[in-house]
Amino acid sequence: MREKASLAYTANSNYNRSKSNIFINCGIEIENFEKALKIIKEQLENMKKGDFTEEQIQNEKKIIISNINSIDDEQDTQIMYYFGQELIGEKNSIEKYKESVKEVSKEDIKKIASKVKINTIYFLKN
Repeated sequence: MREKASLAYTANSNYNRSKSNIFINCGIEIENFEKALKIIKEQLENMKKGDFTEEQIQNEKKIIISNINSIDDEQDTQIMYYFGQELIGEKNSIEKYKESVKEVSKEDIKKIASKVKINTIYFLKN
C-alpha cells in the first residue's frame, strides 16, 4: 500500500502464532481510511489468487531471515522466542526456524491466505 498509493506513513503486519491472528497496521491520515482499507482488501485477495512473484517471495524471505538472525542479538529477544516456542509446545532451534522459512512455497502462501478473514477493523486517533 505504501508503495502503490503513497497512503501510509508505515504499513506492516505481524502474525501471532499462539492465537493464529494476523495484525495489519497502517499509519494513515483519517481521510485516507476507506481508500487504504480497499487496497488492503485487494492485496489480501491478490494473495489468495497467487498474484505475486517468486522474486517477491524471495525478498520477503530475506527480510524474515534477517529478523530471525537478530534474535541472537539481545537476551530479551531470545527469551521471547524460546518462551513462544514453549507456549505452542515446540522446541525449534533458530536454525530450524530459518530453514522452515526457506521452504515456504507460493502454494503454501496461497493456502494460508485463503484462510484469512477480516475480523476486526479499528482506527486509533488522538
